[in-house]
Amino acid sequence: MSKRSKELPDRPPSYLKGTAAAMWRRLVPLIKADPVVNDMDRTVVEAFCTNYQLMRQAYDDIQKNGITKPIYKTTISPVTGDVVAKDFTGFKRNPSTQILDSATTKLRSLGNELGLTPQSRADLMNIRLDDDNDGAMESLKEFFGKS
Repeated sequence: MSKRSKELPDRPPSYLKGTAAAMWRRLVPLIKADPVVNDMDRTVVEAFCTNYQLMRQAYDDIQKNGITKPIYKTTISPVTGDVVAKDFTGFKRNPSTQILDSATTKLRSLGNELGLTPQSRADLMNIRLDDDNDGAMESLKEFFGKS
């Protein structure tokens, strides 16, 4: 049997702060129960935690500032320097909407890699069952002296 890789630490890396660190503390105990996940998956877990923080920050910004904001073209008098007109030209999308969209997409992808969705857990279980069956078949072949 091969030596098991080092486990993920329960404490987040010192450079993860705020929501990302809180997500690490919440997530790692859940995924450590899976014998396939170990310290080699650290970068995937870090990416998940940081994208979660980005998603939350973007959502908070959207709640505070809205999805769009109006844009005005201001005309200034060259003689007096006073504002002569302020014309509405449309709306500008809050950049946080793009950050929210991107972070959500990355979270879904990273969550699948870590087995955090029902479908990805089912897929991982099927892989493990297939691996277990291959090992059992090899053991039986060895026992009966067949190669």
